[in-house]
Amino acid sequence: MKAAHPHAPAQAIASLWDSHHFSALDKSHLRHADIQPVLDEIADYPSITRETIGYSCTGKCIERLSMGSGPLIILAWTQMHGDEPTATAAVLDWLKLLHLNSTSNSLALGSDWTSLVTLHIIPMLNPDGAERDTRVNEQGIDINRDAKQLQTPEGRLLWQQVQTLKPDVAFNLHDQNPYYSAGPTGYPATIAFLAPAFHPDKHVDAPRLRAKQLIACMADPLSHWLPCHIGRYDDTYSLRSFGDNIAGTGASTILIESGAHPNDPHRQVARKMNVIGLHSALEALLGNLYQQKSLADYYRIPDNVEDGLVDIKFSRVAQRCASHDYVADISVNRDKQGRATVKHIGDLSGQAGFTNISAYQTTILPVKAYQLDGPMVLTETDYLALLKQGFSVFTGDSSLLDNLSGLPVLCLPEPPAYSTLYPGADAFWIMQDSEGKQRAVLNGKMINL
Repeated sequence: MKAAHPHAPAQAIASLWDSHHFSALDKSHLRHADIQPVLDEIADYPSITRETIGYSCTGKCIERLSMGSGPLIILAWTQMHGDEPTATAAVLDWLKLLHLNSTSNSLALGSDWTSLVTLHIIPMLNPDGAERDTRVNEQGIDINRDAKQLQTPEGRLLWQQVQTLKPDVAFNLHDQNPYYSAGPTGYPATIAFLAPAFHPDKHVDAPRLRAKQLIACMADPLSHWLPCHIGRYDDTYSLRSFGDNIAGTGASTILIESGAHPNDPHRQVARKMNVIGLHSALEALLGNLYQQKSLADYYRIPDNVEDGLVDIKFSRVAQRCASHDYVADISVNRDKQGRATVKHIGDLSGQAGFTNISAYQTTILPVKAYQLDGPMVLTETDYLALLKQGFSVFTGDSSLLDNLSGLPVLCLPEPPAYSTLYPGADAFWIMQDSEGKQRAVLNGKMINL
């Protein structure tokens, strides 16, 4: 007889997700209007109820979707930070899959699981921040630093839900920046977990122990898909944060951070992993499987290392500052608008790049600007000729420059006050190797000259 796969339940929901997730939510960002058609569909499922529980600062409705009627209460919320949409898509997918299970039992949860658990999900707690693709709400306040003062209507609403529902388990779902690595591995942390402390002494009471055990139950099957991409956050107590304060109510509180994965700009890998992880936690609760896990299983998850990654890393580049020659690594990151800037210069041996470029025996030439004195139509041939002459930037009125080269251009109003690179500088430069061959870096993009 063929042995069962050790993660067969996780395999089942992964397969169901592949076939039935909401494809319309595969976007770089989600706003209130994006999820409304999905909420409308879910509201038609007889196993799920939909309720408006309050309003954002600008009056957008904040809704709660609920399933089940059992004594074990689970509460999850997403997009507390408006620019962190990954888990919003994931929880909506999960509800759909749970509904499909209610008619087919394809997930083998048992026909009576909804009599054991009540699941409440608040998708998009911060619709105003989501509308503007910002972390904060319309007041400019980070909701997750408002757990004590409760100056935000969204924060007051979440706290009211906690006080009313009294969850046994709480899932605080976020996105993290793409530069966290899973330990010192150079692999991005696609999923990161934390059982937050509820006191500065980081005491582990029974609910917090259960949170850590549940995280171990989630990380175990996820390691099948993410063998090197799971991290564990530092548990320093945060006085103002909701997760820490909700943990203080006796809820087993679990932070899940969705991170980057190679060649996955919309974080769909993290989205799917959220569904598998959340479902694994539900199964562990229904079968008391979490009791088989120990604290060692939790702490076996690698540290979630901040700034463990950069977008581009240039290794061992030579520069000259005044009369001093030196060799250093240079990291470059891109912002949401696509602008590439220098992040760090120095010994970056503790960082890895999504793209790694060896620049050994290569020297960065002094930054030189081409002055625009009149209208200029810039063809690729013209641009390459200027780059070969050492001009990596333009200065003057940018409206005079008609860029037809197909290559990135940097035009500054005044000549740059620097000749060597520094953190924060735009990633435009020219470098030359020991054989005299030149390459240009244009907004982080490498061009052979």
